[in-house]
Amino acid sequence: MNTWKKAFFGLAAFAFLAGVSTPKDHGKASADVAGTVAKNLGASDLKTIQYTASGFSYAFGQSYLPTGPYPKFYLKYTRAIDFDKKVSREETIRTQFENPPRGGGNQPIYNPARGVAVTGENSAWGGGAVELTPQGWARAAMESNPTAKAAKINGKAGTIVSFTHGKYKIDGYVDSENLLEKVDTWTPNPILGDMLIETTYSGYRDFGGIKFPTKIAQSQGGHPVLEITVNDVQPNAALNIQPPGNPPPTHVESQKMADGVWYLAGTPDPNAMAVEFKDYVVIIESSVTEPRALANMAEVKRLVPGKPIRYHINSHHHSDHAAGLRAFVAEGSTIITHESNKDYYEKIVLKNSHALDPDRLTREPKPAKFIWVKEKYELSDGDRTLDVYWVHDAGHTSNLLMSYLPKERILFITDIFNQFGEPRPNDPPPGVVTPYYGALGDNLKRLNLDPVLIAPSHGKQAVSADLLKKALVGTVRPPTVQAPN
Repeated sequence: MNTWKKAFFGLAAFAFLAGVSTPKDHGKASADVAGTVAKNLGASDLKTIQYTASGFSYAFGQSYLPTGPYPKFYLKYTRAIDFDKKVSREETIRTQFENPPRGGGNQPIYNPARGVAVTGENSAWGGGAVELTPQGWARAAMESNPTAKAAKINGKAGTIVSFTHGKYKIDGYVDSENLLEKVDTWTPNPILGDMLIETTYSGYRDFGGIKFPTKIAQSQGGHPVLEITVNDVQPNAALNIQPPGNPPPTHVESQKMADGVWYLAGTPDPNAMAVEFKDYVVIIESSVTEPRALANMAEVKRLVPGKPIRYHINSHHHSDHAAGLRAFVAEGSTIITHESNKDYYEKIVLKNSHALDPDRLTREPKPAKFIWVKEKYELSDGDRTLDVYWVHDAGHTSNLLMSYLPKERILFITDIFNQFGEPRPNDPPPGVVTPYYGALGDNLKRLNLDPVLIAPSHGKQAVSADLLKKALVGTVRPPTVQAPN
């Protein structure tokens, strides 16, 4: 929730900003404020910066409940920025905070989870943008044509300085001491639409001649994603950050598993599965991006020309599994998903504006059609049957659906059984099975299902169900996680 109280004082506000009130001087007054902030922060002559911190991170879009809080993790954090190149490198080490684990974020974390993210001028706009740091904001404001207006900031007189960066508007909240307290901007998100990013700064200290906050917090779409305490800052550090390369192109590689059944592997994952019926086709699983969802549709239309994609089975609400949902609505497909997603999808995902990056549904609006699953839903044409089940006590999410072809004995499952065919950094220690594998085994036993093939959404191909059965034999069920140092 936005806790800033904004007051608008008209033209007289600019007398406060720069001692003038005539319209022709408004731009100069705004630039003067930005310049004063830049000088106060030591941004003007700053070429690079590197800072380390610790605190908490939250896994964006990976909540246990559709509108619940994101999973929380202990965090060690390092960020390096080259302002001239406009590139940034973030290094993170996450360890388990919540026990038992609930929600996504590749948990439980058995080994410290290390991550590296490099962003540049052409990277997707968002929380890692250089312009969303105090010195980065000040430099960008000075290079732009900012506007300013007086406002109350934490109950005291202050200024909101605004400018545009490409198509994105950035609002900086400057207090009476000419310190940047908050930056607001909006970024496109395939699920949440035009999403607000709020970054706050407090506890400024002098580090080697520049002022830098010791507390940084960020929220995205109204949920916290970062809360850190800065413990070291190195201005003008020697850095060699290479701009990020282009991501691999979106593509789909279909693999036939049975007559009329295909595993849709490709990039980016997660992967999907297509099932052909007499008069229509079903696609199980969406993707982390709309382009991947559209590529899945295109491949299915190539494999099964002339039959509509009548149904789309959405396994759950997580951001990497629902980004294509709006594209399937535009396709005219009926969405099959758990009943607990109703408010989230109808009131948020389908209602939020997508003006910053118009998607297919924005360009081709259509009414959404849903089938809300409670325990089980069956699709059948008299010959082929596809059963959709709610997975009880999945841990990863409250509303996970799995899909099963009883005749072919093929199970399509998301997240709680991932198989990449090689060891992974967060694999559990020997003799320990993840609680998610255990939950899948329990549900298969409860439903009396006996698959021979399991098609994981995160993986490379369908694998033998023996992999799950062997993992569940003679193992310890409770999670073992790495505590923070």
